[in-house]
Amino acid sequence: MPINTLPAYRIGIRLGLIWLVFLLLMTAYWLRLDSIHKDQLLEAEEHAQLRAKQAAHALSLQMHALLLNIDFVLEHLAEHWLDHDEKVFRKLIDLAQQGVFKGSLDLIAVTDKKGNVLFNSQAQNEYSPHQLSIANRDYFKQLTQQDEHRLFISSPIQNLVTGRWTIQFNYKLIVNGEFAGVIIAAVSAEHLSNAFKTVYPAEDDVVLLTLNNGQYLARTHAQEIALDKKVPSNREFIQFPNKLSGHYSVVAPIDGIERFYAWRRIPDFPVVLSLGLGKNKVLAPALKATQASKRQNLLGSILLTLAALWISRLIFIKAKQNRSLLQSQERFATLLNRVPSGVLLEDENNIIVTVNDNLCALLNLNVTPADLIGLHHQELLNMLQPDCVSWLPEPQFKPKQRQRNEVIDQAGRTLEIDWVPIKHHARFLGHVWFIQNITARKQKEQELLALATTDPLTGLHNRRSFIEFLQEQLNLSQANAPGALLLLDIDHFKHVNDTYGHPAGDLVIQHTAQVIRTSLRQNDFTGRLGGEEFAALLPHTTLPQALQLAERIREHIATTPIITATGTINITISIGVALLYGQDEESVREHADQALYNAKKSGRNCVRAAQYSMDAIST
Repeated sequence: MPINTLPAYRIGIRLGLIWLVFLLLMTAYWLRLDSIHKDQLLEAEEHAQLRAKQAAHALSLQMHALLLNIDFVLEHLAEHWLDHDEKVFRKLIDLAQQGVFKGSLDLIAVTDKKGNVLFNSQAQNEYSPHQLSIANRDYFKQLTQQDEHRLFISSPIQNLVTGRWTIQFNYKLIVNGEFAGVIIAAVSAEHLSNAFKTVYPAEDDVVLLTLNNGQYLARTHAQEIALDKKVPSNREFIQFPNKLSGHYSVVAPIDGIERFYAWRRIPDFPVVLSLGLGKNKVLAPALKATQASKRQNLLGSILLTLAALWISRLIFIKAKQNRSLLQSQERFATLLNRVPSGVLLEDENNIIVTVNDNLCALLNLNVTPADLIGLHHQELLNMLQPDCVSWLPEPQFKPKQRQRNEVIDQAGRTLEIDWVPIKHHARFLGHVWFIQNITARKQKEQELLALATTDPLTGLHNRRSFIEFLQEQLNLSQANAPGALLLLDIDHFKHVNDTYGHPAGDLVIQHTAQVIRTSLRQNDFTGRLGGEEFAALLPHTTLPQALQLAERIREHIATTPIITATGTINITISIGVALLYGQDEESVREHADQALYNAKKSGRNCVRAAQYSMDAIST
């Protein structure tokens, strides 16, 4: 049996099984893909470790050569010191500074067998035997032992004056087989780290030099932080002192960067060189390739899933087509009868296809919808009352967009009439008329408009409505047309509220609004700007006329007491007058504000006009 002819539940079961197999295969594919990606990352890590080992070996050879050179220089200096030729000794120091040490040699010092400093390359004068002693230093004590290597490398020391870190290379002087003193060469730690920083400048990578006990000697990055510290004691070269090389992966406590490390001991010296390659940097190409592979496979999986979903959807749609068609017809009939609008559906030849009962009622037709189906639009118009014919004009052309109109019938109802074209691509298939009684909505809109534009306490226009009307009048007016703006402010209104209470204050506001309203002409526009401040727009009014009207308002308010439950209140008002036209809204309000300010400044209970030229006043 074809799947599209099966019952819906049977189709669901079969598609469910197919989807189960599909998801299992998809899961297996992604598990295999994840395994491949992990193998690729593991291989990249192995290559990184190998590269680190090879580079660490090369760097250790370089460091071994440098340490041998330092050892040779100190041995050579020792020979000339024992020859008691100080001039040649100083010349050799200068040559060493320019050669092996490349300007990084801080000082050369020589002691006798008791630790007294006999020579200091930084001193201006020679030291007496007891001026300075290093006899109590650990490295000096170790060098006095007979079995100690002639060259001893001490921990880094920071110069208290310059703040510069140095590493002291201490060379044992032997005369006739006996310990005779020490030559000390203090070399800048930067000299050792700079040799590697040019090769590994990025902070992700690091080269570090330590003693066998883990004490830092040099570090290409964050060296200032590291030189007074040791590496953690769990490092491989500390735990296994007989092991010559190795590798590990760890997060560095100095900078928090995870790296692949390879280390090697420097032959003949108690020094370990370690090279750390930043894990994120090393694995970046492999991770990038892995992410690209995941994105591509995810996109393919999504497309495949979407295709499967689309096929499943098509199967369901085809299986339900007949039943859906019948259900749609029933729903359409129910909707047509329940919709609050009158509906008139016509084909491309203006033949009526569908009508509902509401249309017959709104058009006052004493027929049923079935009587109208099949009629031409003109035949319908012939059945309408004369005043209704203009509501449904037969289009002389086929508009592309919706057409809307509002009419008022003889009963005073407001009807909204929509004409909506029906198209399929570029083909016109007909149109539909919607007729709806919107009388209640119109009334509600008027109520909302009143609420949005009216001050609820006084019934005057609110601030926003007044400002909009002012701007509108300025836009419509001519530059020299007469007009004025009044700004009115109740004097000492806060005292009224504090003395008589806010309910009495509201009565004062209402009384003032009533006086302003009754004092103005029919075409004047009033508003409450907020609190105790009012405004009046006086079109076609000269400045003298505006001043006269403002004075009448002021006098009326000043001579009319307000009787409230808490007592009789006498108030006054200050008024500022500004010319209206020939200015922008901001300029008009600024002039009026300044005039009101002058009225307040003049003692209140007065009218003041903005300052203008005589030509403006006489206009």
